[in-house]
Amino acid sequence: MKDLKREITVMAGIIAIAVALVTVLGINKISRNFSVAAETEEEEQEETFEFVSKTEEIKAGSKYQFSVTGKSDDEVIWSVSNTKYAIVNQKGVLLGKRAGNVTVYASNAGRIISYNVDVQGKYKVAIDAGHQLRGDSSTEPEGPGSKTRKAKVAGGATGAATGVPEYQLTLDIAKKLRKELLDRGYEVYMVRTKNNVNISNKKRAVNSNKSGSDIYIRLHGDSSTSSSAKGASALYPSKSNPYVGSLSKKSLKLSKKLLDSYCKKTGINNRGCIIRDDLTGTNWSKIPVTLIEMGFMSNHSEDKKMQKKAFQNKMAKGLADGIDAYFGYAG
Repeated sequence: MKDLKREITVMAGIIAIAVALVTVLGINKISRNFSVAAETEEEEQEETFEFVSKTEEIKAGSKYQFSVTGKSDDEVIWSVSNTKYAIVNQKGVLLGKRAGNVTVYASNAGRIISYNVDVQGKYKVAIDAGHQLRGDSSTEPEGPGSKTRKAKVAGGATGAATGVPEYQLTLDIAKKLRKELLDRGYEVYMVRTKNNVNISNKKRAVNSNKSGSDIYIRLHGDSSTSSSAKGASALYPSKSNPYVGSLSKKSLKLSKKLLDSYCKKTGINNRGCIIRDDLTGTNWSKIPVTLIEMGFMSNHSEDKKMQKKAFQNKMAKGLADGIDAYFGYAG
């Protein structure tokens, strides 16, 4: 009987020890599991690589600071899909260049994230290359509600020395100006892009109004019965204009900025800003408007000069400088 009790006691001790070991091992296993889970969660958190500072849109000429979180010790490499519209430095600062869409990329330790950005133009400029292949003598109102009617489109002048028609000169400069403005971050609306069209002066202004443009630039070549007449001028509406008198102040500012910059860049004589209240294309405008007489096509010297490609580039740059000045971008 004593031997039996002793065996039972020994067995109970063994069982107690076994239970204790299982308990300890179980706790250690659970502890290890918790530790592994915590380490895994920490690793997952470290692997989360994302933008914490981002924007869906930016204006041309302005900057935005992108930033990321979850990066490793490796350097973050920044890039964009198209440097024509924007550029980004290796600190994540994005600079808008011209209207369009780009994708911003950030890469780190083999991981790449991206974000789409809409680059908006500084302002929108409507450009009307004066005249067209054929004039249109049918008439239209000079202004809203006017009983005075004028030809829809006049024929235009012809270069005294070169024989180049005004409609071709204005289109050549309009296209160069468009490129220059796009490169400077503006949006551009072109009233026409070819010569064989029939768009009345009223329709040109109405289309420009509907385009969402901020200003309206009308390009023309001047002409005179005197072959010695030369220089450039800008035509704008007066305060007493019955149709667009409220635009006079801003239109004068626009005219002066463009004309001064244009003449400075090209060296063409500045004939000043001139009031004209009888221009259909001006009287139907709802935005600041100016008509630039770029030079006299009836003057042999000026006509030849305005047909030289290098000089045409100066003409476009001078006009663009004036637009910059009007909007406050001039240096």
